[in-house]
Amino acid sequence: MLELLERGGVLMYPILALSVISLGIFLERLYFLRREKYIPKAVALALRSAVRNKDFGEAEKICASYNSALTRITGEFVLNKSAGYKHLVSICENAGNREARRLYVYQEVISTIVSLAPLLGLLGTVLGMIKLFGVLSGGGIGDPQALSGGIAEALLTTAAGLSVAIPAQIFYYIVKSKSDSLLSLLEKEATELVGLISAENEIS
Repeated sequence: MLELLERGGVLMYPILALSVISLGIFLERLYFLRREKYIPKAVALALRSAVRNKDFGEAEKICASYNSALTRITGEFVLNKSAGYKHLVSICENAGNREARRLYVYQEVISTIVSLAPLLGLLGTVLGMIKLFGVLSGGGIGDPQALSGGIAEALLTTAAGLSVAIPAQIFYYIVKSKSDSLLSLLEKEATELVGLISAENEIS
């Protein structure tokens, strides 16, 4: 591994750093992008039950006891429970936008790595070719070690850049898919709760 890094030249180190960053973000997002982290099923059922029973004190308690996207949004509904449907929808949208930013955090970093890694690989290829032509122009045609060094630097950085970009692209799509799915579910749950609160307001 160290030998490959040395043969590929100085740009192999930032490419390796990008690989570590993309993998780290991917694992972190896999851990956090879970339904129980954002929309705990038992909590969602308890909130619906509390709202149906007009027990808004219990709903507030639930929101205060569990730190999740759903309870953060519902907490705002409950505080503004006497507001009209349109105002509740507006609160839902604003709170939903804030939670969406949390869901999609770091995705731009992975997307940037997908673009940047091959460019660094290409730059390494160019530098390797410059080194190779320098050897040739200096009369180093008979020096196979010098020639192979330039060729290795040219090819290894390109391969390394692509080897980082391809998995990072896969990581990006997996993370985006999980985020989209959670956001869709969160919107569904929040809309149902808004409807229930509004219905209770109309009845009362």
